[in-house]
Amino acid sequence: MRWGRTLAAVATAVLAALVLTGFGFTWPFVIGWSLLVGALALLSQLAMPLEPSVDAPHIAIEPDRRPTEISRMAWALNTHTGLAGTQITRRVREALRKRLQRRGADPSDPARRSEVVALIGPDLWARLEGSGTTIVDIERALDAIDALTPERAAETTTATPGTPPSFTSRAVLFPRHRR
Repeated sequence: MRWGRTLAAVATAVLAALVLTGFGFTWPFVIGWSLLVGALALLSQLAMPLEPSVDAPHIAIEPDRRPTEISRMAWALNTHTGLAGTQITRRVREALRKRLQRRGADPSDPARRSEVVALIGPDLWARLEGSGTTIVDIERALDAIDALTPERAAETTTATPGTPPSFTSRAVLFPRHRR
């Protein structure tokens, strides 16, 4: 605690003692209540952490077992329901927004909505912005991001027939078959 705050707590206790003495209370009552008011003033200055884990003991985690952003996004995909969580949806939506803006089609601009539809399809952006985004929507968005990549556009225009591209395709997030 700082000295200024401590002096303010002592001043509060003295003020409480003077007020109680002015009302004619006995000295033991005045001393007891002024000490209580001073203690409450000191306790009110304690900084309580907003997050409960702030004062928890630190447990060292091995680097191999430390959660990464990729693992958190993978856990955001629910294979049983086919829904994608908000973390991965937000990340894919922002990557797609940047690729679209490079092409001059801003999805947040209603005047450019027709360009967005021409580049990525009629309902993909609405599916990414709404709730209930599915894994299939995420895969479609990733395919759209790949299609909007400048290197891929240059590769498809300059490739001669019969030469294989430098990559075959993006791997799907989850295979379509069950074990």
